[in-house]
Amino acid sequence: MILVYLDTKDSILLKANDTSFHALYYIIQQADLYANIWYADNFNKNLIVEELNVSLPALEKMIASLRERGLLIKIQRGKYKLPDYFLDC
Repeated sequence: MILVYLDTKDSILLKANDTSFHALYYIIQQADLYANIWYADNFNKNLIVEELNVSLPALEKMIASLRERGLLIKIQRGKYKLPDYFLDC
């Protein structure tokens, strides 16, 4: 088993070439890690857009990519769950 800290400034997610992982880093920062829930409201999305210097449609594509990979699970509109196997608090 390999343990990787994803929420540090030296995160492997920020070193990845795939910008979807950069977005995932900021999603983890915003998530309630006890419930593994991230709220995709305008405030949280705009913070990520500003941090990554991308457009909102680009962020939506990153979120869709993370959903396809199973790294974000849509619970309801604007509410996502991070997989239990992905994070261990």
